[in-house]
Parts: sequence; C-alpha cells; structure tokens
Amino acid sequence: MAWTRRPIDLQSAYTIVSRRACLTFAAVAALGLCVQAPAHAQTMTAPEGSIEITVGSGPGATPDVIMRRVAKILNEDKIVTNPIVVQNRTGGGWTVAANYVLGHPGNKNILFGVVPTVYATPIVQGLPNTYEKVTPLAMLARIDLLVVVRADSPYKTLADFVKAAKEKERALSMAGANVGSTDHIVNALIEKAGGVKLNYVPFDGGGGQVISSLLGGVVTAITLPPDEAMPLLQGGKARAIAVLSEQRLTEPSLKDIPTAREQGVDVIWGQYYGIAGPPQLDPSVVAWWQDKFTKMVATPAWAAMMKDMYLTSAYVPANEARPAMDKVYQGFASVLSDLGLAKK
Repeated sequence: MAWTRRPIDLQSAYTIVSRRACLTFAAVAALGLCVQAPAHAQTMTAPEGSIEITVGSGPGATPDVIMRRVAKILNEDKIVTNPIVVQNRTGGGWTVAANYVLGHPGNKNILFGVVPTVYATPIVQGLPNTYEKVTPLAMLARIDLLVVVRADSPYKTLADFVKAAKEKERALSMAGANVGSTDHIVNALIEKAGGVKLNYVPFDGGGGQVISSLLGGVVTAITLPPDEAMPLLQGGKARAIAVLSEQRLTEPSLKDIPTAREQGVDVIWGQYYGIAGPPQLDPSVVAWWQDKFTKMVATPAWAAMMKDMYLTSAYVPANEARPAMDKVYQGFASVLSDLGLAKK
C-alpha cells in the first residue's frame, strides 16, 4: 500500500541564480516571488548590546547547531559586531521558546529560530499560530532526512522494516521529538504509506535523547538529518536504510542510500529553517537584519556550512519571508489534517 498523495513538496529547493533571480521552491512557487534588491533605500536601525537567538531544541540538535553556526558566521565575518548567543529554552514542542519571544514584543535583541515544529505544534495542540505573531526575518536552509537503525539491526532496508511491521502491530518503534514534530510526521507518513502501525516514542526537544534511545535498543529506528547521522554511520554504530528525498543524495558518503520511494514506501519529507524577531519589531530593525542576512548567505563561511551540514541554501529575505512561511504552514496543516493529527 503506497500513499500516493504527496504530503507537501518541501523537497524542491530554492534556486538562487543571482540577487535578482526568481526562486524555485514548490511551497512558494505559486506566489511568483522573486528575490530582488529593494527599490529604494530603507532606514536601518541596529540593536545595541548582545543579541540572543532563542531555540526550543536541546543542545546538539540540528536547529541548535544551525543557529550557533549562523551566530558564528555573523560575528566572525564581522557582519554583526554585537555578541550573539544561542539560548536553549526547551519544553512544550517549542512553545516555551515561542512564548519567551512572544513575551518580548518589539525587543531588538531577541531572535527566534523558526523550524518545522514551530508550524506543527500549534496545529496538533489546537493553539494559536506562533509563526503568524513573530516578525519574519529570513528563510535560510533546507535539509533532507534519513531513516536510521542500529548497525546490528536485522532491517537492511526500509522495505524490510515495513514488511516486519506488518507482521505485528506496533512491534516496531520510532523515536523523535514531541508529538507533531517532523519526526512524528515521518512516523505517521511511513505508517500511512506502508499500511502499518508503529509505536512512536516522543522526547521533548529531540537531540541526544532520541539517538540514545536508538543506540540503547529502546526503539527500532529514528529519523535524523545527515549532520546528526554521519557520526553514527561513520562510527559503525548505525545504518541509514532510506533517505526521504525525491532523489538520492549526491554526497559521496550518502549517494548509495536508497530513497523511500524507490523501496515502495512513498514518503518525501524534509526540514526547513528560518529566523524571526519578536512581534512588533520596528521595520528599520527588520531592514537592518535583512541587510545582514543577505550578506551572510553570500559568504564562503555560509557555503562551507551548507556543505558541512548537508544543507541546501534556501534564502528568502525578510520582505518576502511572510508569504513563504504561509505556504509552509499551509502544507503542514494539510498533511497533519490528512494524518488525523490536527486539532484545528
């Protein structure tokens, strides 16, 4: 049984040909957006003092690492001279982090990492949308996902995993972040596409707890981005049995991993990362950040980060980010509703 309806075409990348080139991104293509230089100069106001990037994941999880790399590039390339720190405020599927940011309207010194959970948690919990309240500053990058098992697992492929799951309901398990997270969505998509029932084990904040649950034999499989999976794969502790992309990855160390689709499990999913400020952020501060992020994504350090973390640059500046975020949210709402996980 294959789930032929594509959940959300988040695997098509933004393609930036030049500063004035139109972008191709399936989630926003219908908008006809184009990344262009502003028609006229806008007043820019810089924050004073240190700047915090708030994240809802634990240390070492991909959202945390991405935002720390962003902070490092901005500071080390002297794009931003204010000290930038990343603060982990875990709990409630990013609601603790979100509530902190929402509680500081207009604050020039607080930023917020916008990740898939920010879109999904309000949908599965029946809460107001966080992303609509914050001030978008940029869409940044996309990352593909791997399904990973222990190195000594009897399941050599995702097809093997699904076949075994059909033999006994909920005998196999997957771990990930909170209910409604990308990990949970992938679990549900595999269930739908494979016609199986799995046992999902959530860990608030994801990260190290999820990996430990796999290595400790608590669960059968987990979903990881390549940057988190590579130390396990290279260390002989785990094996990737599928990539959830439309085509196989091109990196030499990952190119032999088959897609889920070519194994008869029709699942395509990925993660997108952005950044925002608190509500009511002054437009002159937004313009300042747009200038800084535009400079950041043009640096060799950004290109190196994309390679090191197996990311695809998906930059959309502040003045185009709101419609792009709307499209991503609509995709999540559609998928979560189809999967019976939406409360709104």
